[in-house]
Amino acid sequence: MRLTTPGGLITRATLAAATSVAVLAGSLTVVLVIAITSGMVFSAYASDLLGFTHITLPSVVWPVVWSLCGLCAIVLFIRSITSAVRTGRADLLHRTTPLSKTAVDEPSNIESAVGRLARQIDVPKPPIRVDPTATPLAFTTSRPDDPIVRTSHDATPVIVVSEGLIEPLSESELSAVLAHELAHISNDDRRLLTVVLVPLIAAETLTPDEGSTSNVFEVCGHILSVIALIGVGVFSRGRELAADRAAAKLTGDPAALATALEKLDEAASAKPTADLRDHARSTNAITILPTVGDGPTSTGLRSTHPPLETRLEQLRSLAAD
Repeated sequence: MRLTTPGGLITRATLAAATSVAVLAGSLTVVLVIAITSGMVFSAYASDLLGFTHITLPSVVWPVVWSLCGLCAIVLFIRSITSAVRTGRADLLHRTTPLSKTAVDEPSNIESAVGRLARQIDVPKPPIRVDPTATPLAFTTSRPDDPIVRTSHDATPVIVVSEGLIEPLSESELSAVLAHELAHISNDDRRLLTVVLVPLIAAETLTPDEGSTSNVFEVCGHILSVIALIGVGVFSRGRELAADRAAAKLTGDPAALATALEKLDEAASAKPTADLRDHARSTNAITILPTVGDGPTSTGLRSTHPPLETRLEQLRSLAAD
């Protein structure tokens, strides 16, 4: 599905929103069924026990018990989703170091580039942190204590780049990558992607263990997870193309971003030095290139990124204009 025009991006967002609502509703339904079924089993045992003592409770008591079970289950479910989001954000940042405290060559050049680009695009300058991995990574994320889905623009995001991304790129190519991340910030993609990811996290909460399923509820969780992944992919692919386009216009050099993408793709293939499944599954992060691993970064409908050739084709057309 190559919906790359502004209207196409709206279509992508609509499809993703519809998918997310359906998955979240399905996940909540499964949780309620589990809770109410457990409550009914408990009430049956309790009724038998009270029967031995010749105590009879009003019939209205048991529906109240079932309702309380459902309410408690929903509260615990929401808390588990919130915890998963915050844990994912913490995982993204736990190995990183502020740019000024790293051994990166000429960090002031990166700082000045981010400051200049942030002024051009009219967003607050975000802090920059460096991940020591040799695998190319660049993403924008929130701090663990930021609101899950913020309602204002007060929270300042964090841009993370890896040493493996900085080393192979020229100054102009690195500026193009930073412009791509700032475009995500300007487009409010962190908040939007979090909204789309929450139903996926909800579905995955129903299936804590990978592999074979032990009951019908885990089967439902797996099905809902697959549907949610498709929704995330449809949305994220459009946002990546939009960020590429904005970065090219921001820097005035589409060729620099195209060259950076090609170099990073080659470097990622040549240096699979880290198990990046955690990065791939982490919440509220949009990487410059898909990370290695299963799940959201797989090919096809569930891919979070368009094919590299599609992105290069768009950049070439912008350069030709």
